[in-house]
This record gives sequence, structure tokens and C-alpha cells, in this order.
Amino acid sequence: MITRSARRLAAALAACLFAVLPAAEAASAAPAQPSSARPAADPHGRTTFGVQPSSAKKPDARPNFSYGVTPGAAVRDYLAVWNYGNEPLTVSVYAADAINTAEGGFDLLAGGAKSKDAGAWVKVAKDRVTIPRRSKVIVPFTLTVPATVTPGDHVAGIVASLAGVRTDKKGDRVKVDQRVGARVYVRVAGDLKPQLTVEDVHTSYHGTANPFGAGSATITYTVRNIGNVRLGARQIVRVRDLFGGTAKITGVHDMAELLPGTSLRFTAKATGVLPTVRDTATVQVDPVSVRGDIKHPVLPRVTRTQGFWAVPWIWVAVLLAAAGAVLVVWIRRRRRRPGPTAVARGPVSTKSKRTPAAKAAAPVAMVLAAMVSWAGAPSAAAAAPGGLSVSPPRGAATQPITLTAAAPCPAAATYVIVRVHGAGFPKEGQNVVGNAPLTTYPQGVGGGLVIPLTFTMQDYAATAGFRALHGTYTFTATCLKAPFDEKGLRDFTGSLRFVSQDTYRDGTQAKPENPAAGTPGGGQEVQGMQGGVGQGGPSAPVGRPAGQSAGLPSGAPAGSAASNAQGGSSGTAPLVVAADTSGSHSALVAWSLAGFVVAFLVVAAGATQWVRGRKGRAAAAGSDD
Repeated sequence: MITRSARRLAAALAACLFAVLPAAEAASAAPAQPSSARPAADPHGRTTFGVQPSSAKKPDARPNFSYGVTPGAAVRDYLAVWNYGNEPLTVSVYAADAINTAEGGFDLLAGGAKSKDAGAWVKVAKDRVTIPRRSKVIVPFTLTVPATVTPGDHVAGIVASLAGVRTDKKGDRVKVDQRVGARVYVRVAGDLKPQLTVEDVHTSYHGTANPFGAGSATITYTVRNIGNVRLGARQIVRVRDLFGGTAKITGVHDMAELLPGTSLRFTAKATGVLPTVRDTATVQVDPVSVRGDIKHPVLPRVTRTQGFWAVPWIWVAVLLAAAGAVLVVWIRRRRRRPGPTAVARGPVSTKSKRTPAAKAAAPVAMVLAAMVSWAGAPSAAAAAPGGLSVSPPRGAATQPITLTAAAPCPAAATYVIVRVHGAGFPKEGQNVVGNAPLTTYPQGVGGGLVIPLTFTMQDYAATAGFRALHGTYTFTATCLKAPFDEKGLRDFTGSLRFVSQDTYRDGTQAKPENPAAGTPGGGQEVQGMQGGVGQGGPSAPVGRPAGQSAGLPSGAPAGSAASNAQGGSSGTAPLVVAADTSGSHSALVAWSLAGFVVAFLVVAAGATQWVRGRKGRAAAAGSDD
């Protein structure tokens, strides 16, 4: 017969209770495994107990402990510990810092580990409690926040633990620690900075023996929470070949909760990867607020793009074999030609005995050398003065872009503004950098500004109210004497061309007007800079009426150019992480080097053939005499 106490226990369990999941370890206690599953009778006789938030008199319906505090604050609260067994139970009660498991789950430090964050702030009134059969005990605790604590989220859990020794099926005695925990979320008032980054992207290509088949690739990367707020994330991984084809991706899943200062390592598998020598892998992470938290402003996505070698070794082997066969045939034909001693055996014509192919070898070698030199030389379209380089010169609509001016702004200039013109954007252009001080950006090789754009072309299109990018888009960077000047001191222009809605090419590569100026390599050092974000975002798109936020891409701050220039943005700073362009020019360098090597070999072979021909003709003439 069900008693009233039993019905109350069942109702409390339905609200929120953590079941005890026993875990056996050979030497140390297992970590806490919080769970919302309903406790059940254990057929092996193991004890079942649980915990939940409570008031001073009875448990309540809170799913966890959640506090908004200021530095130095103190909070008093209660934890209910339940015993669902038929015998009295004594458990240990303590607090521990929260951690992420390798699979991305929520866990707590092991019992012997020392807590350094919110777990160290919690002091329970009793570290050991005895609970009568089928009953509960309410344990008070205090949470004292240090006066020097940093703003943001600090996460812990309060654990009820039952340690013991059992004998397993093999007869071995093992130490068992049954633990359940209630989560504790503490948010300290201050500047909240929700920010994720993607690090250590690595792609390995696995080829195939089928010369007409496709291989596979393994993409590994790390997502790190470098902000001070708990965040989830949606993840997308793409692999494209040299012709724009995409591969099938598996193993990518969304991330529920990543604690501040924590990182997770992910592995994605790509199948159907064409070996087109140089393929690219792109990792895209969209941060989101965790369930139950306040809605943070939508954050710009984090993108990392890396090129990797996908060499068709079967075709390379075929080409090398063909080249070796041609070389063998050429050597044999050379050996069959009569030498100078053949003159004594009979009359010899004064004309050369070389075949037509041999006679044409030198001019053909010269022409081939010129063609290979032209094809292998690095392409660098030297723009006219006022050029603006677009880096990378080809990429995706979701990939961040960096603009580099060919020369510095005039000495009188103090500000810069950048607009983009093209199909879908307003006739007068749309701002992608709004009245930013020149000191915001570093200098490139030629002394010109290096401007990493905060958002992607897809984001700017969304701001303008359209989705399909097509045709040529031109960026114009204007040097201004003062903010909002109507007349610019000098313009720098560059463009790119979209060959599909998602990919572009033909990005302008402007030659520096003064290569000696600036810091060598400056254009590569700023790929990860944030462009002033956090003071209002000088690189943020502007142009909408003040206060209007609809349609802003991925957390773009609302407001006019004036608000961007003054840096008056309040609230959460938007996340800006530029794409990793390391190695983006490696394919060009490799082809260039190969082209020059082949050109040198062909020229050397042609010159050798020409010299031998002259010697042969001279020897033939001497024999005739």
C-alpha cells in the first residue's frame, strides 16, 4: 500500500532528482555523474540516493542552484539529500569545481582533487550526514564570493558521495564511489565576454589506389572558450577540392555547453575527397547561449580555413613512368648515331646527320622553357597606385577577408572608411568599416593599412537585405582628414568576383608602392586581430538608423557610423576571429618553384643539345676536309 510519504517522494523525484550511477575504480573514486533519471530499485542490492535544491523546510522545484552575485557577496541555501533504500545511510557531502568531459559532458572533479573556483566557495554545514530509511535530510550551506573574483560564470556542484569496497565477478575487491551532484551556477556581475575560438586545425588526406576514385580525410580541431560565459555552439565542417566540389562530412555534432577556460577536441571524417593536389578544409563554429541562460546577442561565427595536400600519387607514378620511358628511348637513339670515326669508313655528307626531331630540339626547348616559366611564375597583378589587395584572393562567402592598401594614407589623414559596391548593395555602397582611426590598424609591407574585416561577405549581404552574391564587388578604402569628412584625401580600391553564391575568386593583389616601408610580413601578422572590437567595433558594418538592429549579421552592433567611431557600444563585445590563412599561398609557391625547376632543366637540356649539335657539325666538317 502506497503511503503519503511515498507519494511525496515520487513527486519530488518527478521534479528533479539525480540518480546514483555507481562507478567502480581500481584505485580512486569515480567522478560525479549528475543525472536526471528516476532512481530505481537495484537488483544487486546497491544503495540508491539522490540530491536536489531545497528550502529550509522542504525541497523545491529548482533544477539547479543559480545565483547572480557581486564580488564579496554571500549566499545561504539548502540541499536535500534523499535515501530511497530500506536501511539508514551515511554519505559524505562536499562541493567541487565543474569540468567538461572529453565528450563534452558536464562533470565534477574527483573527490581527492582540490577545487580552485566556485567549488572552493561552498561550505556545507555537515560534511557527513546520516539519512533514515526512505527519508531525507536538509543540509544548509553557504556560498561566499571572493572580493577579487573576475566577472562571468563560475560553475561547481554539491556532491553526496558513498564510498565502499565490493567484490566484482572475477573475485577482485575494488573501491567503489557512488556519487550524485546538484549543479551550482554563479554569475559574477561585470563585463561579460562570450567568445569562442577554433585552434589547431589539422587535416590528413588518405588516398586511394583507384586512379579515378576519391579518397578520404580526417579533420581535427579544438574549440576553446576564451571568454567568461558558458556557451554552446553549432558546428559545420566543409572540405572542397580545387574545382569547388564538396565532400561528405560525418562526426560533427553541436556542442551543448562549454565552460569558460575549457577546450574540446573534435574529429570529423570526410569521404569523397578528390585528389586535386591542393584541397581546403573549413571549420565553422556558431556560438549560442546555453539552455536556461539569458539570450546573449547573436555572435559572429568563427571560421578557420586550412589548405592540405591531396596528391594523386597513382597519376604521379604513371607520369614518372612515362617520363622514364621517353628518357630511355631518347638515350638509345643517341647511342645509335654514328660518331666521328665513321668518316674513315666511307664518304660522309657535309650536312648534319641529325633527325628532324633533333634539329628542332633546341628551339622547342626554348619555347617550352618560356611557356613553363610563364605558367610557373607567381601571379601578381600589379595594381595601379591606390590599389587594395584582397586576401585571400579566392575563398568562400563565409570566410573573413583582409584588405591591404598598396601605400600609406597621406600624412594629413587620421581616419579611414571602407565601403563595398556591387549587386545587391546600395548605389552609394555599404560601409564595412565606419570612420575608424588609422591607429586601429597596423601597416603592411608597403606601409599601407592592413584592415581585417569583422564580418564575411555573407554577413554584409544579410545586412543589405539579400542573400545571393554574384558578379564583381569592389572595396574602396578612403583616407579622411577627420571623421565624416565628405571629401577623401585618397582612395584605394580592390575587388573580387563571385563565380557562385558561395565562392569567389580573382581577388585583387596590389603591388606595394614602397616595399621597403612598413613591417615585413605585416599583412600576415594581423590575421587573428580583432580590429578594435570591444570599443564599439570600428570594423563593424554601419549605415542603418540608430537603434535599428533587425537584419544585422551575426551580432553586428546596431547604430550609425558615429556610434562606431566613438566606441560607445555597451553590452557584450562581439566575437571576431579571422580565418587562419597560414599556408594559403603554399600551393602557388609550390607550383612556382616547380615551374622554375622544370624551366631550368628544359633550358639546360636545350643548351646542351645545341652545343653538341655544333660540335657534331664541326667534327663532320673536319672529316670532310
